[in-house]
Amino acid sequence: MELLFIMTTQLDIDPREWFETRRVSWMPVHFARVSINNVDIFMHGEAEAWIQENTAGRYSVVTCAVRQGNKLLSKVYAGFENPSEATYFTLGFLSKQKNFWS
Repeated sequence: MELLFIMTTQLDIDPREWFETRRVSWMPVHFARVSINNVDIFMHGEAEAWIQENTAGRYSVVTCAVRQGNKLLSKVYAGFENPSEATYFTLGFLSKQKNFWS
């Protein structure tokens, strides 16, 4: 009886999740970038988990080397294919972090 229930239940599978193509390992040019440098270094994993749970589109979290004057600085960015998800991430996660407004 249980097997029949499983067979007749419609599964809601996201192909980007199934084929592991939702998280992109590099930052495409067309992604909307949000800096997460103001967030504590230990919160980067939580930021990525928040993105995974609360957004639906493709995203990327990368560390980049940025030149300022004659120094190279390490910066962390979250990028979103859908710009509205970048706004949602900024308002829903980043604005609640204590270092965000400083």
